[in-house]
This record gives sequence, structure tokens and C-alpha cells, in this order.
Amino acid sequence: MLNNNIVYIRNICRQKLKPVTSLNIRRFKGAAGFGLFEFVVVIVIISTLVLILIPKVMELEVDAHKSNVQLSANSFRSAVNIIHTLWQSQGSKEQVVSVKEHEEKIVLVGPRGWPIDVITDKHMLAYDLIPADTSTCKRLWNGLLKNSIPELELKIDEGVGASYQAEFYQGVCRFRYLLSEDGFRIEYDLATGHVDTFFEHY
Repeated sequence: MLNNNIVYIRNICRQKLKPVTSLNIRRFKGAAGFGLFEFVVVIVIISTLVLILIPKVMELEVDAHKSNVQLSANSFRSAVNIIHTLWQSQGSKEQVVSVKEHEEKIVLVGPRGWPIDVITDKHMLAYDLIPADTSTCKRLWNGLLKNSIPELELKIDEGVGASYQAEFYQGVCRFRYLLSEDGFRIEYDLATGHVDTFFEHY
């Protein structure tokens, strides 16, 4: 009797499961997966998306570097203008004077009131200024900006991770941006106080 009940229940379960399994078999018989044509279409779509996105990502990277350079230039310009304003407030003397002192650093200005050097020793005020050179540009950058932006590299060609490289050319301090292969740079004219940015692409 017990065996008959078990057989009866088993037969009922088989009858109920049979339509479900046959439905699944019919469904999978019609689905053969991706054909060659569909595969080629998917590859073409993915390739097109990649070709569109890569230039956009490159543009975003260039824009980020431009923004970095522009922010650095704005910070430097603001520092230069602050020094000039302090010079004017002290009477606009037509000589090299000390206008700002912080952390044993003295910013010197030229006859027109624009920063021309940063020194660390008050006794150096009495000496005749040596002609401006690359080290002058480095002192100006680090002295005026302090910790507001990444430090200028201190040694040419040895600045691993440095953001800028200084050079002096015909009365202008050039700060070349090193984190991009483009010719981005900031220029500071010691005579006029102009701070300009240049975004040249090679």
C-alpha cells in the first residue's frame, strides 16, 4: 500500500514537471545564440564608442592640465599684485626696497614696484643686486607662492614629480609645466609685472 502511494505521487510529479521541461526545451531549441552577423555588429558598435570616447578623455586630460596652469598663474599674479600694492602703500620709492617679510624671507621690488627677487638675509639688502637668472626665478616662485601650489623643482633635470621648471630669458621668468607634453608655461616679466599663460600644443 505504501509502495503504491509512493509510485502514485511520483507519477503525479512527473506529469506536472513534463510540460515545464518540454517548454524549456522548445524555448532553447529556438535560441541559437549570437550569429556571426550579430557578433560583427557588436564589435563595430564597441569600436565606434571607443574611437569616440578616447579623444574626449584626452581632451579632458588636457583641460585639467590647462586648469592647473591657469590656477598657478592666477596665484602667482595675485601674489605679485599684493607686493606691488604694499610697495605703493609705502610711498612708491624709486629704488629696490623690502616690502614683505615672512619666515625670514624678504621680497625685493624694482623701480616700478614689481617683485624682482626674494632673499633670506637682511644683510643682503646692502649688496649690489646680481643680474637676474634662473635661480632668481626659482626664488620668486617659491618665495611668493610658499605652499599655495606644488613647489617648483629645485634642481633642473632632477625634479622627479616636479610641476614646473624655471628659466630666465630676456628679463622674463618662464615657468614650464612639466606634467604635460604640451608647451604650457607661465611667464613673469620682472620689469612690467605682467603674468601671462601660454598654451601651445606640439
